[in-house]
Amino acid sequence: MEIPLEILAEAGISPGTRLLVFSDGEGRIVLRRVDDAINDLLREGTL
Repeated sequence: MEIPLEILAEAGISPGTRLLVFSDGEGRIVLRRVDDAINDLLREGTL
C-alpha cells in the first residue's frame, strides 16, 4: 500500500515511521503509529 507523502505529512507522520494498518470493523482502514498502538494496547487493552 502506498500513501502519498503529502497525506502522511499532513497527519504528522514522518518518513520511516513504523505504522500499523488494520480494519476497524466498520469497513474503514486505520493507520496508527506502532508505538501509539502498543501504548494503547498496554493501557486500555484495545486499539
